[in-house]
Amino acid sequence: MIMRCLIIALSLLLIIPSTHAISGGEVYDLLVITHPEFISELQDFVEFKETRGIRTKLVSIEDIYDGVYFECRGRDDAEKIKYFIKDAYDNWHIRYVLLVGSAKMIPVRYVYLNDFSSTWEYERRFISDLYYADIYDENGNFSSWDTNNNGFFGEYRHEIGDKKYSDDIYPEPEIAIGRLACRNKIELRNAINKIINYQGDNRLLLIGGDSYPNDPCGDISEGIYLEEAIAEKMQGWDISRLYPPKNFRQISSYINNGAGIVVMEGAGGQHMWATHEHDSEKWIYYFSWNIRMLRNDIYPVVVTSGARLAKFDEKRECFNWVFVASRHGAVASIGSTGLCWTAHGKNVTEFYLGNLHLRFFAEYRNATYLGDAWKNAIISYLRSFHRDGVVEKAFHLKAAEELELFGDPTLQIYHVTSCDVKNSKRYLYVGGAGEGNYSDIQSAVDDASPGDEIIVLSGVYNENVTIWKSLTISGYGATLKGHFDISAPSTIKGFRIEGSSYCISCESENVTLKDNTIVGYYGILMNNSEYSTISDNTFKCIYAVVMENSNHVKIRNNSIRNNWYGIWSEGCRFLDVEKNNFSFSRWYTLWLERGDNSLIRCNTFYMNWYSIFLYHSDGCTIEKNIIVHNEHGPQIDFSSNNILRMNDIRYNEHYGVYVDNASAGNRIEKNNIVDNAHNARDDGKNIWYNNYWSDYIGLKYRILGILRIPKHISKFNFDWCPATKEFDVMGCQSTL
Repeated sequence: MIMRCLIIALSLLLIIPSTHAISGGEVYDLLVITHPEFISELQDFVEFKETRGIRTKLVSIEDIYDGVYFECRGRDDAEKIKYFIKDAYDNWHIRYVLLVGSAKMIPVRYVYLNDFSSTWEYERRFISDLYYADIYDENGNFSSWDTNNNGFFGEYRHEIGDKKYSDDIYPEPEIAIGRLACRNKIELRNAINKIINYQGDNRLLLIGGDSYPNDPCGDISEGIYLEEAIAEKMQGWDISRLYPPKNFRQISSYINNGAGIVVMEGAGGQHMWATHEHDSEKWIYYFSWNIRMLRNDIYPVVVTSGARLAKFDEKRECFNWVFVASRHGAVASIGSTGLCWTAHGKNVTEFYLGNLHLRFFAEYRNATYLGDAWKNAIISYLRSFHRDGVVEKAFHLKAAEELELFGDPTLQIYHVTSCDVKNSKRYLYVGGAGEGNYSDIQSAVDDASPGDEIIVLSGVYNENVTIWKSLTISGYGATLKGHFDISAPSTIKGFRIEGSSYCISCESENVTLKDNTIVGYYGILMNNSEYSTISDNTFKCIYAVVMENSNHVKIRNNSIRNNWYGIWSEGCRFLDVEKNNFSFSRWYTLWLERGDNSLIRCNTFYMNWYSIFLYHSDGCTIEKNIIVHNEHGPQIDFSSNNILRMNDIRYNEHYGVYVDNASAGNRIEKNNIVDNAHNARDDGKNIWYNNYWSDYIGLKYRILGILRIPKHISKFNFDWCPATKEFDVMGCQSTL
């Protein structure tokens, strides 16, 4: 009898599968699923993770298909892998999964979601690795993503013939998942080397522009607006901005200089990212081959928006993966596998991918590992929007389902500490009798670190100062007899600068020049100095400010008196010229050549030769300026679609307003045009409306004013609705 029982027991043991799970006791944090080709290459990675306290299990897809660890289930290879992940989650308690292999090596799951866009016909499906991470449905059952069992996964209004099909899914991930979509061992080695050598950095690089130029949803550059919202989430980081980048060289230069995170909000096309200047239809490109040419040794996490930048199933490798696959580039990247959608105007931060990115960075600040930020952002996003509207639901689901993480989900996030920011700034002193004070400015600059402030005490300093690092240099009764040469984002304030040729030369973005008295032949020379500020300065020069190719510069509250030339600008768009006092200029006061989309507002122009001169400049706004007693009022040559409104233009010796025959579509409205030698001349085809004219016949004969008899403007134009009372345009101008 005993022998018979032993035989039965042995028979039962033989028919029970010999799996590691049943032998029990194994617990892991990270599951690595790889193509067999990469098993040996991943040994160093597994050892590295173990030394970092990440319990790691390496499994090949052959092990999964052969049922080595768990019973193999599933209709196709992708479902077999997902069932394996479920079993590992249940038995090994894994929290992270890394897939290693291209779309051909590790199966992908295609999702059939109709987003009701015009592109539906040529994007009937897209890749979603979120499929593998969403293990259970809302009822605690295995989430197949094919609840109607028709062989199409993740369906939403999926059209087959004349019918539409939808699966009932709620894709919240239980685990965080990343992929190294390598096609060969070289790419895998590159990715692993960067993961092992990753140290992090506190610099955040924001790259963006206008995602939808000339759209009707507000005059907003969506990429910039979204990235400024991201900057708010990432306070404490050392932030650089390319708004927009000039070209691919500038992007590469900034990445090569070092960044911990790079954000690129724009458009895309699988192998290239792009954006626009504001309301410009011209593209600014960055290609995959630009990434391969990078030489950085600080590896950032890259986050992009743009169509199919993470679509890794094509012959040509996708943009986001190239960042990770290249020898340099990035340690990880996040992008969209399909046609991603961001909203227009200020809505860009409110929903779809833009809102999801904001949630990612909110999670990034608090998460330990990169995969947690990815997972928690998706969960937060899906729980924050109602899913009743047909179109809205499609866009929300797609934003989450197409978000791909290329990289290690257990990459430890670099966190900025208070020591990185608050305690790093030093104060260095020049002049005075203090112990350790410098005797000259350049020596202090040489010894300073980026972010330091140099205090220059009262005295005269005979030197030329070169600034190539980000500094603040503050003068307190200091006179520099020489010049500043600036090639890094810096602030110069509080000096009297007497330059023999020029006073300040700027060839860097984000320079601030304020509260200085500037005396020389050239005051400020700016070249490629975007997003800089010139404010509260006094100029006594031949040329006060000469600018070339410097967009988005703010020029405010300056006293520009007794110069030959005030501001001479060529190729500088989106200028903001406000509340300056321009007076007694002997020639051109404000010359804008190719200065599109600039704002000239609340300035005073008094006793100059030429006041405002637009030359080949379109889309500018000139408003609420006092333009009196000049030789020439505003002049518009070869310039179109500008607005001249609510200005006080009077007592000028030639024309109050002159528009040449090469200018069209300009709108001149609600101005006071009073007692100029010739109030106006228009040789082109422009719009004059509701201006107050001192020589309007309707002022002399009131009945004609009541009848709104048009005001004739030499040569062949009319103000069809002239005003009979002056407009109040005073109050906003500077009192300099």
